[in-house]
Amino acid sequence: MPRVAIGPHFEMHPVVFLTSAAIVLMVVLLCFVWPASELQRAFVSIRESVAVNFGWLYVASMAFFFGLALWLAFGRHGHVRLGRDGETPEFRRGSWFAMLFSAGMGIGLLFFGVAEPIVHYQDTPPGFADGLDRSRLSMAVTIFHWGLHPWALYSVVGLAIAYFGFRKGLPLSFRSLLHPVLGDRVWGRAGDLIDVLAIVSTLTGVATSLGIGAQQVNAGLAHLFGIGTGVGVQMLLIAGITAMATASVVVGLHGGIRRLSELNLLLAASLMLLVVMGVGVFTYLGAAIENTGAYLQTLPFNSLRTGAFNQQSQAWVNGQTVFYWGWWISWSPFVGMFIARVSRGRTIKEFVIGVLLVPTAVGIAWLTAFGTTTLRQYTDHVDRLAHDTSYDPESVLPKYWVGEVGPSGELVRLASGEIKREQQPLTAVEYYQSNVVTADGQSTVETLPTVLFVLLEGLFSSVLIQTIAIGIATICIVLFFVTSSDSASMVIDIIASGGSRNPPVGTRLFWAISEGLVAAALLYGGGLVALQAASIAAALPLTFLLLLACYGLVTSLHRDSQISSTPLYS
Repeated sequence: MPRVAIGPHFEMHPVVFLTSAAIVLMVVLLCFVWPASELQRAFVSIRESVAVNFGWLYVASMAFFFGLALWLAFGRHGHVRLGRDGETPEFRRGSWFAMLFSAGMGIGLLFFGVAEPIVHYQDTPPGFADGLDRSRLSMAVTIFHWGLHPWALYSVVGLAIAYFGFRKGLPLSFRSLLHPVLGDRVWGRAGDLIDVLAIVSTLTGVATSLGIGAQQVNAGLAHLFGIGTGVGVQMLLIAGITAMATASVVVGLHGGIRRLSELNLLLAASLMLLVVMGVGVFTYLGAAIENTGAYLQTLPFNSLRTGAFNQQSQAWVNGQTVFYWGWWISWSPFVGMFIARVSRGRTIKEFVIGVLLVPTAVGIAWLTAFGTTTLRQYTDHVDRLAHDTSYDPESVLPKYWVGEVGPSGELVRLASGEIKREQQPLTAVEYYQSNVVTADGQSTVETLPTVLFVLLEGLFSSVLIQTIAIGIATICIVLFFVTSSDSASMVIDIIASGGSRNPPVGTRLFWAISEGLVAAALLYGGGLVALQAASIAAALPLTFLLLLACYGLVTSLHRDSQISSTPLYS
């Protein structure tokens, strides 16, 4: 494919790079120029329109990717190596797993690991059998959104990229996946369009995570140091952490991304261990087994659930499952390309099992530690209030300012303008559901990004341990932010440079900065609503391309198994 080099540090595919850069610039300008209220309404309209009309497609496609991943792992092509026959993997398994997990969903698990079980516990997902335990159901649904299905998608996309790039000798670019379908047309304008779509989708998906990460880093710093919260502060955090990501980009894959991923996994494991010790090891192990059983029990029903026969059920599916599936699909070019880049030399069976099962098991362990602990803290609190007359919540739980709500449903303000409030001891579940007010009484607190820290405060009686746990959590969020950004910039640059396996530093810096700009622009223009809408919308055209890529992969594997000629190795 054509490449243009501008000095030693800048290399690009002239059409793909310039077109993608122009689209990114337009999105950024639109978010900063268009009035925020109108822009937010537009984002809501986009999100709802895509979810209502194409939610079924996302559900069916993700179920298909899951089935295909199992077939690839345990079928007759499982022995095929992603590279030359006899080639050994570039990275040892520990480093390999750390990189794919950090890039895959690190920030999301920290952000939603406490909040999502509360959401499902508070508003029980409709359509399940009456009498099913609320806690058990909420954990099963949460694990479903973070378990086998997203990692099956990543394994299929990553496998296809690695197969065509390392075994067939095609450029390490998204267009190569469509070569069995489109033939040599992928080297023309059709291929340019495919690569541009992959870059834009990756940018929106990563920007969603960076925006979410900025909100939670802001919340952590506010808890630790009293720093103010708001979009302005979060945009500054995006700028600062993007600068860290660009530094990691300069260091490179082995020295930057690999080492940061290993450090991040170690810190995340330490944080989870603190929570497990706080709740009790045996209690945790029992909960992990029960959560796994609940997940597997509801897996068939959830996998093909569209809510077609009930408006309430359809609204729930579109607001929850379809958002997650759109988010994962928009991430798939980035995560798939990155996993492929670090997985050369592994067999198809080893690749799929490693990508599918190991992160899912870790995800269940993480969600059990944080989600089940959150729900158990609340249910124990309610039970003790009802049956233990000596129980004093104020001596056990941290206190927060809660605003008083008037008859009209709005917060009551005093003559001075402050919100009328009182301190109350709250569990994490109660905190998430309450109108929490800042200490000065001037504004409310965003409970979604801060609920993780409330759990940690309520779990440990020692202020020192609370501070250590919140500090580790905040550092983890920052590092997940950095590893997502620098690995995404590497992937985007591989595509934008025409499939170069080791793109130069200059173009990688360009894309690292672009990711931060898109995240800041979406956060400024519409907050979490804008981030969700961008992911869901970008995933729609990409879904059709992924289905075609799956067809191309299967036909190519079948064709290669039928011929005796030696494949073209890279």
